[in-house]
Amino acid sequence: MATDDSPRPIAIYYVLLFASVGVSLPFMPAYLKSLGLSSTQVGSLLAIGPALSLVAPPLWGQLADRLGRPGLVLAIVSCGSAVCFSLLLAVDSYLAAFVAMTLAAVFSTTITTLIDTLALQSVASRGGSYARLRLFGSVGFVASSLTFGFTQDRITPMVLLMPLGATCLAALWSLTLVNRGQGSHQGPRPTAAAALELMRRPEIARFLAAACLHWVACAPYHGLLSIHVGALGLPPRVVSLSSSAGVISEIVVFATWPRWSHRFDPRTLLALSFAASALRWLGMSLTSSATVLVALALIHGLTFGAFFASSVGYMARAAPDSLRATGQAMFVAFAFGLGGLMGYVATGAAYDLLGGHRLFLVAAGLELLPMALMLRGVRNNPLPATVS
Repeated sequence: MATDDSPRPIAIYYVLLFASVGVSLPFMPAYLKSLGLSSTQVGSLLAIGPALSLVAPPLWGQLADRLGRPGLVLAIVSCGSAVCFSLLLAVDSYLAAFVAMTLAAVFSTTITTLIDTLALQSVASRGGSYARLRLFGSVGFVASSLTFGFTQDRITPMVLLMPLGATCLAALWSLTLVNRGQGSHQGPRPTAAAALELMRRPEIARFLAAACLHWVACAPYHGLLSIHVGALGLPPRVVSLSSSAGVISEIVVFATWPRWSHRFDPRTLLALSFAASALRWLGMSLTSSATVLVALALIHGLTFGAFFASSVGYMARAAPDSLRATGQAMFVAFAFGLGGLMGYVATGAAYDLLGGHRLFLVAAGLELLPMALMLRGVRNNPLPATVS
């Protein structure tokens, strides 16, 4: 049996958590659309999670830091997420979907913040690499997404049943992590004022703005890929293959991260990920080919893998130990919360107006803004390379 500080239970939780995401993220938009909802309504529903990410992760993160019990809070939000996600099985209208997804997001939006906090603590105490621990989540994502894509010929309630099963297993497994991460930390008392002080630092403010803009640009892919693929007359397996190819490239980045990432300023790596994403969205704006769509998905290793690993490492150094969960929650709130909220709302409305190809062209242009912010930071204030 694994010892109390073994990374194995964290790795298993990552697998279960992202096995759920591997189906719900790429296929939930098409399922909601199958209920007779408009693209604008789907976009507004997808914006619920990001909207709650502005509030829930900082609050749960503050609770975890104040209690010194991130493992306990993780178990609470995992179980709450499983219970509320099950409500989606009874959804048959926009209002019902809105209520169910709002309740689920109160808990689910904080999960990655807390498991990442435990992963960073494990790496700090035992050594190793956060990126390599996080790649187990990518493995779970690929396995579930491919399984769904190649066993389902059309969008059915299995879009809910498969993620619900994985979410329930993750909730049960979270009980093994209840006592993880206990202990006092050196540094300022974990208050809201201390968190705001972090955010006021110009370098961190620039980073948070760039992360937010990047995630806005990613919204057409994350929110409407399955709808876009369907509009092109391509089968659901194209969504699965694209998602899986992207996450496989993400796994490669996470697995090799400790070997090369330390040679670069984290903001240089972020600028690279934004530039590569711009080329990816440009390519998607020009093609209707399934083969090209899958090939472009290989850039996801930079779009998400390098972006996420650099961002987590940056915030891990910027925030003191006593604000570790709060610092990660701040990143989640600005990137996946504010950025996701703006991106999903705008994407849902813009898709009806522009169509998929022109929408991805807009996303390509938008990526140039966060790239410029990071390059400016590198020129003005060099920093040591990101942690592994």
